[in-house]
Amino acid sequence: MSTNDLRVLALPHGLASAAASITTRPVATTDRDRLADIYLAAYPAQIGAADLADARTEMDATFAGAYGTLRFDASGVSLDRHGEVTGAILVTTRSIWDEGVPGPFVIDLFVDPTAQGHGHGRALVQAAIDACTATGDETLSLRVGEGTTPAAHALYASLGFATPVA
Repeated sequence: MSTNDLRVLALPHGLASAAASITTRPVATTDRDRLADIYLAAYPAQIGAADLADARTEMDATFAGAYGTLRFDASGVSLDRHGEVTGAILVTTRSIWDEGVPGPFVIDLFVDPTAQGHGHGRALVQAAIDACTATGDETLSLRVGEGTTPAAHALYASLGFATPVA
């Protein structure tokens, strides 16, 4: 992985947490099946899971710590007006793929395609930023890559995530 796809946000970053119209709550292991459904729908097979069983395996691995220790305080789900889970952000204590990448690390952000474009991704990232800021973290990092949509790139840039200066 190159440093060109790394994005880091210095915390606090000066953006006030906006009162979002989207409700979020911390992620729970009981969300696994719904998260697998959304994960499968949100990514093309060559980027994400090939099928529902693969998506469930991915969620199980995430909750088991295969991609780093999950920060349940900073990982969350968004909800629609009926209280149904529509998306998730999954944050670990650090990147397991990169030596020296600062702070908590976003390993995944995905939103049900039927809910995309309505602020769920922004609400999820903002909730993670708020949680990390509240615990005194100095940065929040993530990687953008092949599965990152133009909308996600724009979201990260609008929130202040930037390529670190070498």
